[in-house]
Amino acid sequence: MSDKHNKNKDRAADEEKPELASPLLDLRERGPNALAPAPQSLGIWELAWPTIVASALQTMVRWADFMMVGDLGVEAVAGVGAAGQIYWMIQTLVMALSTGLVAILARAIGGGNRQEADQALRQSIIMGIVFGLASWFVVLPILEPMIGIMGVTDGVIAYGSEYLFWLLVGNVPFVLGFIFAAALRAAGDARMPLYIGILANLLNLFLNWVLIYGNLGAPALGVAGAGMASAIAMFVQLAVYWIMWSRGLLLLKPLLKGFRFDWGMSRRILHIGYPASIEGMVFQIGILSFMALMSVYGTAEFTAYQIGVQILSISFLPGNGFSIAASTLVGQHLGANDPDAAMRSGWRSLVMSMLFMGALGAALIAMAPMLAGWFIDDAEVIALTVDFIWILGIAQPLMAIEFVIAGALRGAGDTRFPLFAIFTGLFVFRVFPAMLIVLYWEGSIQLVWSVLLLDYLIKGIMLAERFRRGKWKTIKV
Repeated sequence: MSDKHNKNKDRAADEEKPELASPLLDLRERGPNALAPAPQSLGIWELAWPTIVASALQTMVRWADFMMVGDLGVEAVAGVGAAGQIYWMIQTLVMALSTGLVAILARAIGGGNRQEADQALRQSIIMGIVFGLASWFVVLPILEPMIGIMGVTDGVIAYGSEYLFWLLVGNVPFVLGFIFAAALRAAGDARMPLYIGILANLLNLFLNWVLIYGNLGAPALGVAGAGMASAIAMFVQLAVYWIMWSRGLLLLKPLLKGFRFDWGMSRRILHIGYPASIEGMVFQIGILSFMALMSVYGTAEFTAYQIGVQILSISFLPGNGFSIAASTLVGQHLGANDPDAAMRSGWRSLVMSMLFMGALGAALIAMAPMLAGWFIDDAEVIALTVDFIWILGIAQPLMAIEFVIAGALRGAGDTRFPLFAIFTGLFVFRVFPAMLIVLYWEGSIQLVWSVLLLDYLIKGIMLAERFRRGKWKTIKV
């Protein structure tokens, strides 16, 4: 009688739950177990929006560097741009640490193994220090030759070397801050990296104003001041992370004592993460190759592409945020032995990202002439920029697949297939067709830009099918 009564109660409870037309429409997300408290209280949106805001703030600081040194002349701006490109190419190696860390730490948190999570963080810190120092000693003696490879003027090389020198001074704290932020997001806390990032970004902007222009009695250091401001902000950011972590004020607690190199854990991190690092380098090489083909058409077309990417970068921000959410939730659900929930969280993150990126893409298309006019006063460049925004704006839902599903796969530890998909789309379906159009068919620049749609379509199909098949559910990390 008691069993029958309990069954009736369960049936009544189920009938009270709202029925959904499709599981993809339930954008709520529940944590895997009581030992992973953050995802229980945070949904996909709660995990995504702090990363979106943090990325937007970082974009603002990069724009501020360009605008503030703009008063020093074209060569100063070009120097900052060239140095920044080299610096971010160097940082693609950090992806080996952050990607491996996220996959292992998220699964450890989901499975309730916080000691393994702490060990993964500590090993990433050790390797981050080694990487930061190594890049300093390797790159410092060849600063000018590295920038000179781009074929820029001596003035650009001089400005770029100044800026890159100070970025490298802050490289170790930058890498460690990046690792702390990735670890906290993987554990389910996306807000603390946002708050600490706001502090660092505001300090960076303030120091830009002081050191570039020589305000408040400081010397006017120009481009060097911009680099110095970034380095100081990175040291302060790391200090905040370190103090809060060591005092147990972060979601991730320091459970172990001291730092001892653990080859087993380090090997796991690098084994999972190195394809992501190679992927970053492949992406940079592919983009540079595509840009080289565009330069054949002339300065106006090349400039239009640069402006268009800057404008559309606004619509990339949700993709990055939902990618982090998908990576975190997939990893934690797999750690809790709930692969079905992991798959649902990936698809739901994709739906939200496609909606946001599609809406932003449409809005940017509608405002394209006005936005292009903000960047440059040249009728030809503005017209070309509008054409480019139309093409890449339409591709935003396809780009959402690359952002989110690739992030979900990496969170599961499947880092090799995204590398294969990126390489295939970028070189086979973007660079190669563009080369045929430019060198053999002599097609228009609009036709060259249109191959972007083919690239993102192929990558989207490949990544979505890989995720649907679910082989990533059985990967050991």
